[in-house]
Parts: sequence; C-alpha cells; structure tokens
Amino acid sequence: MSEHIDNHEQFQNKNAFTPIHDQGSIPLKHSKLGIVSFILFLVSVVAFIGVSIGVVILMSKDINFSTMFDSNGELAITEEELQDKFKPLLGYLFLYPLILIINVIGIILGITGLVRTGYKKTFPILGTVFNGLALMAILVLMVIAFAQNNLV
Repeated sequence: MSEHIDNHEQFQNKNAFTPIHDQGSIPLKHSKLGIVSFILFLVSVVAFIGVSIGVVILMSKDINFSTMFDSNGELAITEEELQDKFKPLLGYLFLYPLILIINVIGIILGITGLVRTGYKKTFPILGTVFNGLALMAILVLMVIAFAQNNLV
C-alpha cells in the first residue's frame, strides 16, 4: 500500500486546478461608463453655472427692480409688463430640467459602471456620487424655492 505515487501520475491534467483567467496578472482598465458618468457631472456643473450666470446677467440688464415696486412693496407695473420683462428668461429657465436629466443619466451610467466586473471602480464611484450630490443640491434648491412661494 505504500506505493510511490509520482506527481505526474496523481494529477493527469495539471491545468485542471489553475484559474482560467488570472486577474492578478492583467491590469484593470478604467470603466468607460464611469469616465462618461464623471464627464457628465462636469458638463452639468459647467452648464448650471453658465445658465445661472446668463439668467443673472439678463435679469440685471433688462429688469430694474427699483421701479417694479412702490414704497409699500406692492407691484407698481402691470402683469403684462412683468411678463414681457421675464419672457427672455424663459428659454434659460427651461435649461435647468435638462441639467437634471444629464445628472440622472450620469447616475445611471455610474451605477452601470459599478456593477460591471473587470474594470476599476474609481470613475464609476466618482460619477455616481457627484451626480447624486448635484441632483440632490438642485432638488433641494427647487424645494426651497417652492416653499418660499407657498407652492408646496
């Protein structure tokens, strides 16, 4: 019973116990979905700042708030005049929901990049977290604005 077993005889197929794909030897690449998610965050921040600056410039250039209200704080102009003053701003104000959509797409791409295997998770994490924070910040600002106007 004490026969000598040669290693070659014990395991006929040496490769049977080796992993098919050795993860340690191949360096992981950055996830393209994560990179796109992070870039969408950067685009949304630049767009939000640009749109906000555009709205403020238009408001300060075209609207004189000192003549809009009388000494009692009541509106001194008609509603038609007020609507005419704010019409150029409507095009800019419709861009804010587009920025929200960019953030939602960034979150979806970031989460998709997180669940994919075989890629680094740095950019998907950054894209998901930053797009989520930007989305939350915009939504908080909208809630504050609606609450001050008693629309909630």
